[in-house]
Formats: sequence, C-alpha cells, structure tokens
Amino acid sequence: MPRRLTLLAFAPFFILATSVVARAQTAEEQPAEAPAVPAAEQTVAAAETLVADPALNPPHYGGAFRARWVTVPHWVFGIFTKHNQAVSAYSLAFEGTRRKRDAENPNRFTDISLAVGFQSMHAPDGNWLGNGKNPAIDTDWVQFKNLGLWTIDLAFVQRQYFNEVFGIHYGAGLGLAIVQGKVDRTKSNACTDNNLDSCRPKVCTSTGSGCSESDLQKADTPGDNTAADPHRTKIRDIPPVLPIINLVAGFDFRIAHGLEARLEGGFYDAFFVGGAVAYIY
Repeated sequence: MPRRLTLLAFAPFFILATSVVARAQTAEEQPAEAPAVPAAEQTVAAAETLVADPALNPPHYGGAFRARWVTVPHWVFGIFTKHNQAVSAYSLAFEGTRRKRDAENPNRFTDISLAVGFQSMHAPDGNWLGNGKNPAIDTDWVQFKNLGLWTIDLAFVQRQYFNEVFGIHYGAGLGLAIVQGKVDRTKSNACTDNNLDSCRPKVCTSTGSGCSESDLQKADTPGDNTAADPHRTKIRDIPPVLPIINLVAGFDFRIAHGLEARLEGGFYDAFFVGGAVAYIY
C-alpha cells in the first residue's frame, strides 16, 4: 500500500488519541470543585460576618415599661428584730436601652439600661421589737406613711436567645433612691414576749385587733414617748437617699419585630417578681 494511503488510514486513530490526551491534561490542570456548603452553615457564616463588621452591626435603641410586686419578708427583718411586719408593695419604672449584638454569638446581646421609677415601701401598722430589747418598754407600734423610693439605676444585662421567640436574661446594676414619706412610732403598752401581736399603745381604746388613727391622734402631742405615756413621733434615722442594688434574671419572649415581653425576678432593695414590655428598634 502506498505510504500516503497508509497515513490516511491511521489519521482518525491519531486524532482520537490526541483529543483524549488533551482532555486528560486539561482535567489535571483545573482545580477540583469545592464541596457544597449546607444552607444552615451559610446562614451562620453570614451572621458571624455581620456581627464581626462594626459597620454592619450597629447598636439598637429602645425603651421598656416594667411593673413589679416587691416584698421584704419577715425573715429579712428578723435578722435584727424579734417582731416585725412584712413589707409588700409595688414598683413601676421606665427604661431606656442600648443593645449590641455579641461579635462571637449572633444570638447573644448586651443591654445597657437606664431606668427611672417609683417603688412603694408599705407595711401594715403593727408592733416592732428589736433583738435583745425589753418588750415591756421597747415595743413600738409602727406606721408607714406614704413611704416610697424615687429611683434611678444603670444596669448591664446579657440576653441569650435560643430561637426566634424564646430567650433568657440576667444582669446587675447600681443606682440611687430618694426617700419620700415617713415612718411614725408610738410605744405599745403591757407587751410581753407572748402577746406582741395583740398589745397596743395605751391610747388605743378601739375594739378589734387594730389601732385606729383617731386613737393615735391623741398621742400627737410633744413629750417623751414611753409605754406609760405614749407620744407619736417620727423615726428620724431613715436616710434621705439610699443606694440601689439591682440583681435581675428572667425570660424573654419576642412577640413581633422589635416588640418583647419579659418575666423576671430578683432583688432591687427588696425582692421582686414582675414583668415588662419593651420595644427595641
């Protein structure tokens, strides 16, 4: 067979082999495709990128209204008294809040809150006796007269959400309270260790377990306040300004975009439980 025909016969096989080798070399030169990233991981990565960039993670601001039931139980006063009356009242306040998302955890937030409010400190009229005192001469019938605290405090609160609706919070703060109202005392008569619930000031002639205001008005005269000769006097060693110690923990519920509800408890110069409604924009 002539040489030219022989070359023409093998040409198709030569072209095919050349194509296969070229494709193999191209495949080796191209990098392998990266494995697909699940959508959930992409979302977390995007959130982490968001909070890591200050320009994309600005602080948010808002406000809240809170209402609480406050109490100082018998056992607290029992630390320094033998007989006392428990305080049970209410507290109302408005908060202004600055909130910042955590740079490492997109579901964690730090709140700085400034609150202004009023906290009532009311106890029923009744006898008080200090530890180590003589009930016959040292028992006082004590009356809280519009006693309350006008408060301002600054608190730092951490909020951790577990999903789009539910989270928890905990924090602490300090503040000051201006005291309003007064506390009066009138010496009770014929008191012993066994009748501290029933003995009354000598001027109280009303029937029943109480001591009426009209009876106690008879003791509104100058003089030494003694069990034998009671004179109602104002307790003067209550300071006009008190420090506020604020400890709080509770649950958070997202109701709608920016709107939150809270259930919480703690200590605010008295033990408390209560709730709040907040809006953060």
